Amino acid sequence: QQQQGQQQQQNQQPTAFQKSLQQQQQPFQQQQQQQPPQAGSGGIANWLLTRNGNDNSNNNSSSNSNSSNMFASSGPGPASAPKSGRLSFGRRGSISQANPPGTYLPIRELSTYSGNRWQIRARVITKGDIRKFNSTRGEGQLCKVDLKDETGEISATFFGKAVDTFYAMLQPGQVYSFARGYVKAANPRFDKGQFVITFEESSIIEPVVEETGIPGVTYDFKTLVELEHLPVNTLVDVKAVVFGANDAVSFTAKSGREMTKKEIGLWDPSGDGGHTVDMTLWGERAGTTDVRVGSVVFLKDCRVSEWQGAKTLSSPASIEVDPNDPQASDLKSKFEAAQRVKPVMRQVGGGGGNSSGEGFKGRRQSFAELKQEDISLSVQQPGMPLDPNVRTIFRHNAIGTITGLPTERTPMYPACPALVDKFQPQTQAGAQPEQRLCQKKCNEEDGVWRCAAGHTCQQPRYRYIGRAQVMDMSDSCEVNFFDEVGKKLYGCDAEQLQAAWDQEGPEEINRRLLWRKVALKLRSSKEIWQDTERVRVNVDEVSEVDLKKEGRLLLAEVNAALGG
Repeated sequence: QQQQGQQQQQNQQPTAFQKSLQQQQQPFQQQQQQQPPQAGSGGIANWLLTRNGNDNSNNNSSSNSNSSNMFASSGPGPASAPKSGRLSFGRRGSISQANPPGTYLPIRELSTYSGNRWQIRARVITKGDIRKFNSTRGEGQLCKVDLKDETGEISATFFGKAVDTFYAMLQPGQVYSFARGYVKAANPRFDKGQFVITFEESSIIEPVVEETGIPGVTYDFKTLVELEHLPVNTLVDVKAVVFGANDAVSFTAKSGREMTKKEIGLWDPSGDGGHTVDMTLWGERAGTTDVRVGSVVFLKDCRVSEWQGAKTLSSPASIEVDPNDPQASDLKSKFEAAQRVKPVMRQVGGGGGNSSGEGFKGRRQSFAELKQEDISLSVQQPGMPLDPNVRTIFRHNAIGTITGLPTERTPMYPACPALVDKFQPQTQAGAQPEQRLCQKKCNEEDGVWRCAAGHTCQQPRYRYIGRAQVMDMSDSCEVNFFDEVGKKLYGCDAEQLQAAWDQEGPEEINRRLLWRKVALKLRSSKEIWQDTERVRVNVDEVSEVDLKKEGRLLLAEVNAALGG
């Protein structure tokens, strides 16, 4: 027992190394005793006041002045220091000064150091739609508004239950007081400005009844031709005239969500004789926005997008239809004058371009022009990812005259009528897959028709597949057509044409098509055939030429050439 007691006494005595370590830690322990407690411990405000009092008693008047302004020189927050020691604590322990009762903090003074004890008074400039999203925590919702006071603008976002609480109350153009929000740095991809505000269900928002000097919506308009030089996701203000509008359509996205969109064609007098751009509205706004051809629209914060090489607009924060503004009257007069001289020819959904219809999918081209453009096509290698910097497909609009049809072979083939499962990459488990016709070419063997997939039948179904030579004033072009286009060209099903082919003869049947003038929507692609690159041009759509519309277009071109 005596030996155990001596051993315990020796263990309690510090070793030489421990004594040296204690001597080294003494200065740090003394300095740590002067450090403030952690934020949220309840004693930081008392520590600050006590520390300032001790400094005042030990330093001269100049050091007292420096100590009292310790907050004025730190961070980008307000320069004024608290006079009575009233401190508040924001997110992550940041220190901010609470607004005196009845006063409002200017928007331009908000920053990430402002905490959440501020109060602002601002006008709601724009109010976006409620958007649903899915995250790891489940389904959520958000909406955005833009706020403005005499000093500046800032965007604010409401999440979750805050949307249910405040969305119906907030109305564009009205003034409200906002409190208990959090300021964070803006995301340049989705927000404008340096900071944004996040409001929660516990935030306080109240309408302001008295009149204020807060300005309303202001615009910084860009012309439609300027959009061609702006990067994607840029937010712009636009004033334009509606030259066409499609009906709202609903569809199911790949994610399974039901979506609604509406496409509107916009015109302004910029560029050479006017410029056009398509705008897409989504969600509830697509179904409720009612515009007519000739309406003037002022758009706030439209997002610049790009679709198949053409600049487009989408999701404006606000839309003013036929505003009571001199700029709107002047713009409408220019549109009406331009329609009499050089009317807009393209349809909505053609991307953008000048008012005569030029622009992707709406551009009228000669065969010489489209052949020159097709030179820049690249071949898509099988199994290789798509390169966004190269083009593998071009689409063209052209008018041509059919000058040649082959007679050595029929413009149809015997197709297999067997049903096969349609490819569905996202088929739900247990769901019945859709079916389609096999449509592979059949060959007759011992009185039975057989396709390459092994299906057999007694009688195949004929489908169109053919070639035609078309020409305009600049050049000629060989085009390929398939079943739907063949029905419009020949005016009957391939089954009926097959029966008449032997009776009437190919010359008589082709004579009905030769020297007909048709409007064509073409798709060009480059392929490798027998180790040689070639451009293949397919007809996607064919229709009769609208002679009245074509005459107005030619007359407009003549007047433009004469300067009339």
